[in-house]
Amino acid sequence: MGRPAGHLSSLPLHLILPVLALLLWSLSGSAWARWLFLPAWVLATQLIAAGSLEAARLRRRAWLGQYLRDGSPWHHRLRGGVLMLARHQLLGALLALVLLVKLRGLPLAAWPLLLAGAFGVALARGWLHRRLAPHVVEARLPAVTRRLLVGPVAGLLALALVGMALWLPQPWLVDLGWETALLRHLPAGEGGSLLAFFERLAAAAEITRAWAMQNAEAQLSLGAPLALLGWLLMLLTQGALAWAFVCLLVGAEALRGEGAAHRRQEEAP
Repeated sequence: MGRPAGHLSSLPLHLILPVLALLLWSLSGSAWARWLFLPAWVLATQLIAAGSLEAARLRRRAWLGQYLRDGSPWHHRLRGGVLMLARHQLLGALLALVLLVKLRGLPLAAWPLLLAGAFGVALARGWLHRRLAPHVVEARLPAVTRRLLVGPVAGLLALALVGMALWLPQPWLVDLGWETALLRHLPAGEGGSLLAFFERLAAAAEITRAWAMQNAEAQLSLGAPLALLGWLLMLLTQGALAWAFVCLLVGAEALRGEGAAHRRQEEAP
């Protein structure tokens, strides 16, 4: 099997490293994946949370700036504390879990789409930065740029992943009951690890989606509800994968931006 094509040398290093780490995770054997699951989950959570926290604090600053005077100490007190951090850590953990588990079952044919999404993040950031520079306060420009590119890039990537899922061959599930489809096509669990449980859960969702979409026309009395269920599952799973992947890359961008800002402050006289 060939590796997914992509000219990684044109990507910034802080985007190359997460993409390569995710690729290695998706291709690693079951034993390695089980050992590395928790460290990978923690790292992915921190990257995703870094981007979402930056966006939340940007919104909080904009809201406070409308109502508080510049010198008010409430700017510092209301900028976001433990509750905001905990909320975004939880959201980051859920998105990271979706990302890692989905990548384990992702075919190699999907990786060019993910690489294109990484290129899209890098290109959109530069393009938006140039377009917003005349209009946005310089200190907020990087954060605003990252905030605005998440939705469009993730949306395009989700549409591409949906198209790929429709194009790839699927097991024939017409005229099978849902339980029978699961029994025949759900892969056997490998051990009792946490990762194996989530992988089987994701596989069951994929089989349910394929079963619902294939049987929607065959069972005319339930056609519309089954088709709706299948499309909802597809849009939710592929959309969550795309959103989590783009948020992870944006989080890497945000951490790089914070590091560069700290270095500038230390070098300033």
